[in-house]
Amino acid sequence: MPYLDPRGMPLSPGELAALRLAASGFTSKHIAHRLDTTEQGIHLRLKAAAVKLGARSRTHAVVIALRRHIIRFDELDLNEPRRTA
Repeated sequence: MPYLDPRGMPLSPGELAALRLAASGFTSKHIAHRLDTTEQGIHLRLKAAAVKLGARSRTHAVVIALRRHIIRFDELDLNEPRRTA
């Protein structure tokens, strides 16, 4: 079942996947590569998730998602080496 924010707007599977990877520290470029889409598509997914969560930024959306247990630390990919974009 998709997560419903307090206003009843569901986060899509793509928005959740992008949030998980953003929380893991990946750049939009790397998230796009991992999800086989474009950077613009990732920006749109993260912006839509932020709006639905009432967040002011991508980082704020990640924090809200973690605090509300929409995404969990055990779902994050924290073991891969990070590359800067």
